[in-house]
Amino acid sequence: MKKDKTVLIALIAAVISISGFSVHTFANTGKLIRIATVPAGSEVAGLAVNNVGELFFNSQHPGGKGEVVGDGPVALIGYVDGMDIRKYSGKNVSIPDEASRSRVHVAAGEYVILGKSGQKLGDGTKLGAIYDSKGELMFISNDVDYNAFIPLSSKEAILYTAFEGATRKGVSGISRLRLQRNKGRWSTNLDKSSMLDLRSIGGGWVLCYGEISPWGTPVFAEEYYFYNTMLWNHPDLHDADEKPSFMKGNDMVFHMPKMMNSYLGHASNPYRYGQIIEMNYPASEKPELVRHYVMGRLSHENATFMPDGRTVYMSDDDTVKYTNPKWNTNSGGVFFKFIADQKADLSSGTLYAAKAKQDSGTDPNTTGFDINWIKLAHGNNDQITKWISEYDGIGPKDYVEGQSNFISDADVNNWAESKLGKDLNSDGSIGTYPDNRPAFLESRKAAAALGATYEWNKLEGVTNINGTVYVAISEITESMDKNGGHVDWASGKKDLTVQGDIALDKEACGAVYRGTMSSDYNLNRLEPALVGKTTDGKKRCDDGGIAHPDNILGLSNGSLLVAEDAGKSAHPVDMLWLRK
Repeated sequence: MKKDKTVLIALIAAVISISGFSVHTFANTGKLIRIATVPAGSEVAGLAVNNVGELFFNSQHPGGKGEVVGDGPVALIGYVDGMDIRKYSGKNVSIPDEASRSRVHVAAGEYVILGKSGQKLGDGTKLGAIYDSKGELMFISNDVDYNAFIPLSSKEAILYTAFEGATRKGVSGISRLRLQRNKGRWSTNLDKSSMLDLRSIGGGWVLCYGEISPWGTPVFAEEYYFYNTMLWNHPDLHDADEKPSFMKGNDMVFHMPKMMNSYLGHASNPYRYGQIIEMNYPASEKPELVRHYVMGRLSHENATFMPDGRTVYMSDDDTVKYTNPKWNTNSGGVFFKFIADQKADLSSGTLYAAKAKQDSGTDPNTTGFDINWIKLAHGNNDQITKWISEYDGIGPKDYVEGQSNFISDADVNNWAESKLGKDLNSDGSIGTYPDNRPAFLESRKAAAALGATYEWNKLEGVTNINGTVYVAISEITESMDKNGGHVDWASGKKDLTVQGDIALDKEACGAVYRGTMSSDYNLNRLEPALVGKTTDGKKRCDDGGIAHPDNILGLSNGSLLVAEDAGKSAHPVDMLWLRK
């Protein structure tokens, strides 16, 4: 099988080398088409396009509800029948009036619903349902995200869909819908559909977007956004009070690690979450899930694969907005790169983090960044798995206030000092650390300590068009705002008199950047390709352009799909755009 993968990658690379890189300079020019809108309160998620140009996407958390409750709204999984997205160049879909904002609208064809959260499946479970270790229902998720379309024939297919969890309940699921095509239209055979059991990989924590690798395996990104790891076993997060501090509860973090303990039936290990997960044998009845620890632990929004089968770019979705000097110094996104040792094999390789150098301007419409890559470490899954196992079984009884049962900030600093040969914290000595576990288990902190840029605010989707990388920023605010100051990664303290690597004019509606690539698929520059436009100086965005881009998907014909996670303060409903 490995030989077949290598041959496939070689063929893809050969095609790219013959045709050369396709450079698509958008810079807010060209045709931007509103392809779809989703129900009020929903987010557009799960962008996927199959080999005949059929577009799949989901309506996530309708009405802002991340969980199915009673007769409340349910999430939708579906596709557009009667539209080849690769060829479409028609009119915008109209923005629906308030009376029509309870369904999906598309510019052409018909949106066909393939699944609704809560539907009964053939294995006795419900679509999006998460069950604890005793088989009792915990919740039904409305947070549908990544879709992976796996064709079996011209008339049969499997659609895998990731469920992020349910708002604060971060335990994730993956559904396996069996599709059949009748009279040209896909439908779901619910009797042959199921929810996967993720206990073989320790469960999933906020499974977000994904991509199918060049060798045909779906890859899921685990958007582990959590405060400092040391809090995972804090007693307040495992008691009967499940309210966060902003609701006058004692939970100092958003997600609840106790939920994963219930799912597993034992204490969970935080270092087993926040990875890229590959699905081998996706066409089989029992696909194999593999965590690639070597690709780093962070808030993975997505990973995009270069045609060489080795180079992967990864986006880290977080914001300094949630930084707290006491509880959370671990915020602010980092842009990562991974280079595998072998083609079509993600089990070993080298992890890098980007250092950005901003152009002289501050206008987000024209200002770009030169990018250099800082090496974190080389490693492999087997070695990192051994390190992770050292933290198994740690629970609330082991927590000591002011200490950490896990890798501490001091450990990260000592590791970085040993790498750089510098005294970074001015204590008069250069620290040491025995191995490279900080690079793979506290990747964002490790990157920041080595000098990488950790100010990307809400670094969302990452995709590529024939080897050219595109990345989405949900909003150019907070740490990217020239007036936002700089937050120290270790102390969590903000200094408004200091600017970091990124200092742009604020643009709350976000942007998509295009990479400049070298012949070896190294990204050395980012330039604005699409930039949203605030119309009220605050949150409202121009209805004729993007707002808070999230999932993005590049097509081989040079087009780019951009999905919104905007909310009603930015757009009347969330929209899906096609950039020709």
